[in-house]
Amino acid sequence: MGKRIQIAFLLVVLGNIMAIAPSVAVVVNFDDIAVGTNLTASGYGGLAWEPGNTGAGGNQGYWLVEAPGYPHSGRNFVMNAYGSTLLGLAFPTQVNVTGAYFAAQGNPIAWTTGVRVHGYRAGSEVAVTDWFTDIDTQSDWFTIGLNNVDRIVVESVPVKDGGGWYAMDDFTYEPVPEPSSMLTLLFGIAGAGGFIRRRARVPLLQNQHRQ
Repeated sequence: MGKRIQIAFLLVVLGNIMAIAPSVAVVVNFDDIAVGTNLTASGYGGLAWEPGNTGAGGNQGYWLVEAPGYPHSGRNFVMNAYGSTLLGLAFPTQVNVTGAYFAAQGNPIAWTTGVRVHGYRAGSEVAVTDWFTDIDTQSDWFTIGLNNVDRIVVESVPVKDGGGWYAMDDFTYEPVPEPSSMLTLLFGIAGAGGFIRRRARVPLLQNQHRQ
């Protein structure tokens, strides 16, 4: 009977581990939303797509779903309308931003020569990537690697009329487990471990009494 109880506790612990294990990566590919959509205030993908700074012609930039061009997967991708050189994206909770595919967009003379990503947490900038300069007609992976952030800003180098155009596809991130979930797991492991140790001592004491 004791072994069955021990196994039951182990199963509970394993269930907790599985429940708060590192989240499966979320890949945003823009193929399920109409071309021409301004993502500002759309809530697309459960994210907050922020308007950008002023780009070419004095127009405010924004995240724009576009096609055709140089997507990594499917047909659609997102671009920085008017070549906005600062575009933000906020998350409902802290995440680890893995990366995205970047490519050129629009007229070759307007292609940005590089992009980098700033990471924020609770309103403060906490990290920034190096410049990614492989911007051309081949969609290439940019390993962003910003952890425990709740907002990012993609910055591009201006090359024409104050703008620097690019395309982004398959934006990938992972939600960070909540601290309360981690505490639940630790308490569960500690409690199960203590129970098993106590159960293991009972037969030993019984055997000692028989000696």
